[in-house]
Amino acid sequence: MQKNYFGSDWHLCHANIIKYDKRPFKSVQEMNDTILFNHNTIVKPGDNFYFLGDFCFDVRRAEEFLELMNGNLFFIKGNHDKNDTIKLYKQYGTYLGEQKKIKIGEQEIVLNHYSMNVWDKCHHGSWHLFGHSHGSLLDNPNSLSFDVGCNIWGYEPLEFERVKEIMSHKTFKPIDHHK
Repeated sequence: MQKNYFGSDWHLCHANIIKYDKRPFKSVQEMNDTILFNHNTIVKPGDNFYFLGDFCFDVRRAEEFLELMNGNLFFIKGNHDKNDTIKLYKQYGTYLGEQKKIKIGEQEIVLNHYSMNVWDKCHHGSWHLFGHSHGSLLDNPNSLSFDVGCNIWGYEPLEFERVKEIMSHKTFKPIDHHK
């Protein structure tokens, strides 16, 4: 059975991210190997993986990593994803641009690299998944959104059923005119 997974902000080949995020790795190589191993252990070849930006800081190595990855790959542009990376996204998967609304079963989900306070159909139960913030934003229990950055979730892809379980503990309270 095909499963759906989400992730963001791998920052492969980015030495300073180990310090910035206080990542538990002794080297960039260990970080790269761990994240890719975790991905391929969890995501199977027929599964969908939605990546919400900031993949790799070395475009030459990025292609090598993409060739190794399991799953049907879907990519949202992150702030560190330049033209060469976007070309690779298109070559190894489906490039979704800067934002995309998807549907899994009956659940609508808005994907973006950045957090938003409001999004399409948020007042009708749609969800919003994002990255970029590396867990630095406070989680809002009154918003059907959260950060799927890898450093928050044990450097592993987050499965849709887990997202669903997390969202079941949240409520939606409008902050704009949609009451």
